[in-house]
Amino acid sequence: MSLIPLKDKTVSTRVASDISEKAKKNLAKQGLTVSEYIRLSLIKAANNEVKLVNFLDSPEALQAKKEAESGNMQSFNSVDEWWNSINDDD
Repeated sequence: MSLIPLKDKTVSTRVASDISEKAKKNLAKQGLTVSEYIRLSLIKAANNEVKLVNFLDSPEALQAKKEAESGNMQSFNSVDEWWNSINDDD
């Protein structure tokens, strides 16, 4: 009798080609494939052994939060108005 758990679920995701290639190269240096890395990551997540990265604690995000809380921000009435402001060449 085998003690290897039955693998009966396939998980897939879409990423940019350059990200996939960089990941493959970096993981290969550690002797892993992308599939092995994802499988190990999911096992860690299932066992609640994952520490998530909080992207909202980056210096840029904290600065934006500070600006918003102090009222030092720009507002827009539409997406087009916002888009025009970030693409303004002035």
